[in-house]
Amino acid sequence: MSHPPRSSFRSAMRFDLQDLRLFVHTLESGTITQGAERCHITLASASERIRGMETVLGAPLLHRSKRGVTATEAGAVLLPHARRMLLQMEQLAGDMQAFGQGLGTRIELLANTSAISEHLIAPLGAFMQANPQLRLELRECTSDAIARALMAGEADMGVLSNAVPAGSLHTQVWRDDPLVLLGPTRLLAALPQDVQLNHLKDIALLGLLPQHALHQLMAAQALQAGVALRYRALAPHLEALCDWVAMGLGAALVPRTAAECATLRWPQARLRLRPLSVDWAARQLVLACRDPAQLPPQALQLWTFLQEAAH
Repeated sequence: MSHPPRSSFRSAMRFDLQDLRLFVHTLESGTITQGAERCHITLASASERIRGMETVLGAPLLHRSKRGVTATEAGAVLLPHARRMLLQMEQLAGDMQAFGQGLGTRIELLANTSAISEHLIAPLGAFMQANPQLRLELRECTSDAIARALMAGEADMGVLSNAVPAGSLHTQVWRDDPLVLLGPTRLLAALPQDVQLNHLKDIALLGLLPQHALHQLMAAQALQAGVALRYRALAPHLEALCDWVAMGLGAALVPRTAAECATLRWPQARLRLRPLSVDWAARQLVLACRDPAQLPPQALQLWTFLQEAAH
């Protein structure tokens, strides 16, 4: 199959959304027949469209066999781009539809586990009540991922730990978010007053699942300190983790706000809070964005509102 000249390649490569949708459905289903059915077109039309794409690209996109189709090297490169373009068009359609329904611009806010679990829900709820046209997308990410996404312009603003290098981002301290050791009195009484990370390896330790930012922070610090932490159990979220601690299953390093809430939920459990004597546990949450002056109007409103809600 001949390749189009480099100078004319960009102008020649014009696929419509139906082409891309058919290509994705074909690879996901494993046959051109099922891809055609999902796109509600005939098999002949589907085959012709895919051949047309291959002609434009100058390379086969599919390996065809009696058992179905698989992606060629070129097809494997095209597939994620096709999926991303289809998703972007769906988001664009949703945004435009929202304007027709009287809704405003969508704000994308990224936040780490602690910020979402313990700090953001109430102020965001109040802001949305005061701004009924607002469309908010709140996503949980690690603080590292938030900083990268903001620097790449993939979100409006974020709430992350000050332990993460912010680079050129504009940041403002929002709330204190220190980590404390939460556990039953009988368990923590056996620890020295000056609790270090290496003391945690000698107790029944509970934690969050590995995808959570807090687990990743502890793993990184343990590796740096040469401490092998062994968890008795891993919980899916902070509330469950604190509940396990209150049931006497072990101790856990959690944000102070979460620990204080647990002592109120479980007054009979005789829980204690102990600070960890390491600098990285004295965390703060910061508001971050690329430049407040460049935020869309509603996003700037939210930025200002969250600044006023800092304490």
